[in-house]
Amino acid sequence: MRNLFITTTLDDYLKSKNAFAIVDQIIELQKNPEVINEDFQVWKITKIDEITFSMELQDGNLNVIIIHYFQSTSIKIFELTVWFENSTLYFPNER
Repeated sequence: MRNLFITTTLDDYLKSKNAFAIVDQIIELQKNPEVINEDFQVWKITKIDEITFSMELQDGNLNVIIIHYFQSTSIKIFELTVWFENSTLYFPNER
């Protein structure tokens, strides 16, 4: 992956929720051929329990590409949807 840009609004939100581990996960998952081949990515992040989160990647047509799980004790969100295209990560309402 060359560069990842984050909109100011999303950046501020992630900072306020101590949630940059989500960005780290998205960057790491770009190494997966199934992920990197998706030009438009919808990431749905959901807190499952005290420390476990799921990340579901959809292609924009509600087709699930992968589901990834990770753990974090510091993230202060329960649910988040972000879009990724043209090397930019942003909230859906920022398009």
